[in-house]
Amino acid sequence: MDRRALLTTAVALTAVACTGKDSGAGAAPIAPPTVPPTRTPTPGRPPASTAVSTSAAPDWSALGRGLDGKLVRPGDAAYPTARQLYNTRFDSLKPAAVAYVAGEDDVRECLAYARAHRVPVSIRNGGHSYAGWSSGNGRLVIDVSSLNRVAADGSIGAGAKLIDVYNALARNGRTIPAGSCPSVGVSGLALGGGHGVTSRAYGLTCDSLTSATIVTADGKQLTASATENKDLFWALRGAGSGNFGVVTRLRFRTHPTPSTVTAYLTWPWSKAAAVLGAWQKWGPDQPDEIWSSAHLAAGPGGGSPTLSIAAFSLGSEGDLKNALDRLADSAGSPARSVSVRRRGYRDAMLGYAGCSTFAEAQCHLPGTTPGRNTQGALQRETYAAASDFFDRGLSAAGLHALIAATEAFTRISPGQGGGGGSIALTALGGAINRVDPSATSFVHRRSRMLAQYIGAWRPGTAGSAQQAWLKSAHASMRRYASGAAYQNYIDPTLTDWRRAYYGSAADRLTRLKKQYDPDRIFTFPQAL
Repeated sequence: MDRRALLTTAVALTAVACTGKDSGAGAAPIAPPTVPPTRTPTPGRPPASTAVSTSAAPDWSALGRGLDGKLVRPGDAAYPTARQLYNTRFDSLKPAAVAYVAGEDDVRECLAYARAHRVPVSIRNGGHSYAGWSSGNGRLVIDVSSLNRVAADGSIGAGAKLIDVYNALARNGRTIPAGSCPSVGVSGLALGGGHGVTSRAYGLTCDSLTSATIVTADGKQLTASATENKDLFWALRGAGSGNFGVVTRLRFRTHPTPSTVTAYLTWPWSKAAAVLGAWQKWGPDQPDEIWSSAHLAAGPGGGSPTLSIAAFSLGSEGDLKNALDRLADSAGSPARSVSVRRRGYRDAMLGYAGCSTFAEAQCHLPGTTPGRNTQGALQRETYAAASDFFDRGLSAAGLHALIAATEAFTRISPGQGGGGGSIALTALGGAINRVDPSATSFVHRRSRMLAQYIGAWRPGTAGSAQQAWLKSAHASMRRYASGAAYQNYIDPTLTDWRRAYYGSAADRLTRLKKQYDPDRIFTFPQAL
């Protein structure tokens, strides 16, 4: 769910997360990279050492000289932008340096430096970590944004942003299943699963991943696929963000981009129980080509919450209209407003990204650092989030709890930071659930719905009331949920996060973590 949809109904993509944690050779590029994807090693440059030393204080200028990419440090003109994450609530974080790596050799150099000087590292692409863990005070941020080459065969640099992936592949009539937030990095999304509007038809983003290039803590460059380093390939598809190494390249199986049909419906809030009760039975049982979400949103100050249903189909307009008629019949009430539109695939993705009226360059965050664009018109946001998977439909009591939780946000005073509260329910099933839960480290293959709870507030305010609402809303649904949570909606408040994110895969993942990162070079509060 894109947080920009919290207080507006202009965009119908209200349940695909504007998220993604931050942790190819062989085809001509169809989207030009910001910097060359490969480089000639610096003459006379010795290989990076993996030895650990504690005797020397960090000499950051030496690291900068050893990189082909740019190293940004406090005091540099680019630092105020380079240290930013997508979420403004983390603007107080001050990393020791941000390295915009130009390739695997730069990654090795950074890791050797971090080991030698015991500097903690963070891996970053889009900077959308919900907990801010793609940065940190005193950390060396390894940013892969410069590795953004997108090739026609589905070979994609780890630093590519979703909007650039969609645009580049669409020129050849292809796509991958992914989310809607344009500035999310493809690697963070894929390595944590990756839900999107085509997931019921094409599976998760990680389900289309066929190989990944990764630099591990010891500086080794490995390829993980179904035939090479198979255990690592299994782990990367669901638990790969920031746990096993720095992923630099991904290869995906691409899918066709047929014309699409999008729909957006609203009902009076008084019909919420009936509509939600009908939708939770209807959405997960639709044909694979039909995706849908239900969105409950509220603002502060006592106004009425809103209820909307968004739907997307790779099938015919008539089939979607008939399906929506059946939903309304089951709800016992026609929608107050209905918009159904046939549109090209790329046009639909731009609409869901909030970029329908933008030029390509504008659908980025503004700035001159890699991953941004000087013409960028996107804005950062301020919010906190949580998630739940539901293995069965909500009872009458569960629906009442969901509605009451949404209404509670209206009791926040506008003077307490404004913003909005929302609960988005996404219908699962289809290709997502046909994958065996043990086939990848993304084990959430038997649920019917995914919920995302978001509390947003004005930048520069504390957000205390909104975060208290989020905590209460999430807690009120706990008894009805499965106990699992979506790892791409990483939640620092979870205590039993291993079980919530990884379930039965947790023990195997822990063993692989010890194998590939025995010294825990890659660590954060919820690292394996």
